[in-house]
Amino acid sequence: MLRIRVSDAATGQPIPCRLHIKLADGSCWLPDETGDATYTEEEAPDLLLPSHFRRYLHICEKYDIRSIHLNHGEAELDVPAGKVTVHIARGHEYVPIVEQFEIGRGPASKEYCLERLIDMPARGWYSGDIHTHISRPRPEDDHVWLRLMAAEDLHAVNSLIFKHNGGVILAPQYAMGRGAERSRGGRVFASGEEFRDGNLYGHMIFAGISRVIEPISVGQMLAASDNYPLFATACDEAHAAGGIVGWAHGGGVFNRLYEALPIEAALGKVDFVEVIQFNMFFGYHFWRQLINCGIRLAAVGGSDFPFGVDMLAPWYPNLGLDRTYVQVDGDFTYAKWLDGIRAGRCFATNGPVIFLTVNGRLLGSEIALPSPGGGVTVEARALCAYPLDGLDILRNGGVVARVEGKGGQRELAFTGRIRVDDSSWIAAYAHGKVAPEVYGGVKPWHLYAHTSPVYALIAGKPIRVATDMASMADYVRLCMVRYVDGGYYQPGRFSTKEQIEELMANCRKALAYYESGM
Repeated sequence: MLRIRVSDAATGQPIPCRLHIKLADGSCWLPDETGDATYTEEEAPDLLLPSHFRRYLHICEKYDIRSIHLNHGEAELDVPAGKVTVHIARGHEYVPIVEQFEIGRGPASKEYCLERLIDMPARGWYSGDIHTHISRPRPEDDHVWLRLMAAEDLHAVNSLIFKHNGGVILAPQYAMGRGAERSRGGRVFASGEEFRDGNLYGHMIFAGISRVIEPISVGQMLAASDNYPLFATACDEAHAAGGIVGWAHGGGVFNRLYEALPIEAALGKVDFVEVIQFNMFFGYHFWRQLINCGIRLAAVGGSDFPFGVDMLAPWYPNLGLDRTYVQVDGDFTYAKWLDGIRAGRCFATNGPVIFLTVNGRLLGSEIALPSPGGGVTVEARALCAYPLDGLDILRNGGVVARVEGKGGQRELAFTGRIRVDDSSWIAAYAHGKVAPEVYGGVKPWHLYAHTSPVYALIAGKPIRVATDMASMADYVRLCMVRYVDGGYYQPGRFSTKEQIEELMANCRKALAYYESGM
């Protein structure tokens, strides 16, 4: 028997957290889940178990979930005698705990204090997972997820309805918009949508929409339909429904596709790009290039299937491993959180927290410079529970300053002037790698954090990097062939010539945009 208590080091009060216990033979200990533990809105057992939410995970329902959560920070656990290793974590603002010890034949008691690395809400920053897939058949079950959010220290979760395998609707949501927002302790669980095409265009994220944007997916693979209506139309409908629109997986995960991100972005349809996910940074492929073409896109992170993509360890990934921090004015609300993403006041991360100001201006801001050749003052800082390899200052995607992490530094900072010869975007990027034995995993944990840009415009001129404009123009030309003629792949499927012409008209508009800056 193990009695465990986990508290906040600053307050001494017990706090919810995630717990993983490994036995001497390397197996994971989980409590017996055959009992019918009371779990209501008002009262919950000490342990949040996989059985409390597994049935809501649809295609990930049968995955081996090896972590439990402490609802109240305290529990009595029927752990067998012998050597055990305890892993305790709570989001990215607390330093995780790993301890190995021996449990004897009698009861054992352990008390732990989670040290807070930084208090982001006290600074106006709130974290959320903008890309998850959780079935929400009825509002009576939301309190389970809100308690899970508390254990992971998340303030916002966007749960996405989607279609899979020929049109099967998965992760259904009982409502959309304000009627689907459930809150508890300053945390909000809300509904959204992933609009998808597995044959041609890619995957999009909608957040804050007041209704489902039909038909949810298009194309033969995911909807058993034509590749129509177009993503541009779906984006317009999502914006009309009060939502924000972003591209999932960075636009470059599914190499069988010619994803339409550069087309929709050039048409002004996209607000953000998911650049951190799956233990990877996806910003190289399109995001940085598109910002170099003068298209303003915020950086976000999302976990996708938080209990179904085992990238790191038996107790990872978790809800909110990949997350988005948003700066909010005043009290936190989900609407303000989405507004912050829309305005670019956000950063994406899977571990570090990162700050940036340019001439004292915050993320998403625009700075007017009178002439080329001047400079701006950049201040950046990154903190992490694990050592960082470096903090880069980027101008138009190129590294103009770097602070190297040496000797296990968990905090890196930069203050200095950088030269600006033409209209530019400036961002900060922190990175590192955690060995499996350090955090108890099976693969290296590649740490990433990337801010959204600050824009420095000279004499009001837009950002135009000719090489990237040419690259995106070439990409759109390839899409025009791929979508209609197919080439090596199957072409798109359309019912009428008018549908094809509508698609080609959008492509021509995007092409004209990119060609104008070459």
